[in-house]
Amino acid sequence: MTTTAPTGKAVPSKQISDEDVAYMKSFIGQSAVVVQWNEEASADTIRHYAWGIGDENPLWLDETYARNTRFATRVAPPTFLYSVCDAELAMGMSEGLQALHLGADVEFHRPIRLGERIRARSFVEDVREREGRRSGRLVEQVGRTDYFVGEELVGTVRNTIVCVARSTESTRMHEPRDPHLYTDEEMAEIRAEILAEEVRGPRARFAGTVHVGDVIPKVVKGPLDLITMTAYYAGAIGTAGYRGVETRVRQQERVRNGHPLAPTNLGPEHFLSEPFPSLGHQDAAMARAIGMPGAYDNGNQRVSWMTHCVTNWMGDDADLLKISVRIKQPGVFGDTQWIGGEVTRVSEDETHGACAELTLKAVNQLGVETTTAVATVSLPEA
Repeated sequence: MTTTAPTGKAVPSKQISDEDVAYMKSFIGQSAVVVQWNEEASADTIRHYAWGIGDENPLWLDETYARNTRFATRVAPPTFLYSVCDAELAMGMSEGLQALHLGADVEFHRPIRLGERIRARSFVEDVREREGRRSGRLVEQVGRTDYFVGEELVGTVRNTIVCVARSTESTRMHEPRDPHLYTDEEMAEIRAEILAEEVRGPRARFAGTVHVGDVIPKVVKGPLDLITMTAYYAGAIGTAGYRGVETRVRQQERVRNGHPLAPTNLGPEHFLSEPFPSLGHQDAAMARAIGMPGAYDNGNQRVSWMTHCVTNWMGDDADLLKISVRIKQPGVFGDTQWIGGEVTRVSEDETHGACAELTLKAVNQLGVETTTAVATVSLPEA
């Protein structure tokens, strides 16, 4: 059996072997060489990231506004961590396998302030195998990335990446789907919902005023298009393979030669392939060649959208402690996501005091639940 590679050349289909699994497990505990996109939370990098995720909270963007908050300066959106390092690890993945993002568990120890320099350290924390309903044998790799300001740990991301056999016509993960077409009335309604987005901001959401069943106001994302993906990558480009052709050629040479600064967070084939595999996030033909329905969004981008909904709700004086996101379906060009939820638990924590647990979901224009999330927020006392 053969499958069509993104280059258009027929190659033998790949099945995950015991040797593949053992090799990937051999990387547990091993650090990866990562190439950071941002090293500093500057006015520009924060703004570009916030625009890229569609989040115009003045706490991220307006210095005059931010000076009057408890931070006394602008801070970065919590998921700005992804703009420092995308936390994508699929070490030991052999040629013929495809890596897909299943979800993330993110811990935020404190906000990152304007002007701070951040460094990232990544390693493989766990590798496990299971059977997929459509993809057969697969391997999940949990990569842990810690983020530091100086020696202070400010955040931790655990991204779960699944390695599957590349799709064939008979084992396709998703059927092709053309971009959704909206009526003028539907587009007007989406625009109105975007413009009506509620940002809690300086109105503190105090402990004692939050109750189980409280509704989290919705955030609308979409319709997804090429410009939106370009804007996201301007803020958080992702893996080191996203480069202009000249610097990409030099990077590929470093990968081939095992240069100490060459990225190792993904298998060498990922960086050496032409065209670049992650172009499936922008090119429908390449996306369909790997079994996706069309050009699709980025897993980290989806995490940022779910987090955007939380920070809108909690306001400037609460702290987002953690969020766990699970991606159930891809979002393709033309899709719109409605993200909302409710408070599902209120409790007292010895370290953080009053906390609220939020359960969220994203539903697209077809009524399909694409993403779920659970977040924990520390609330200020009145």
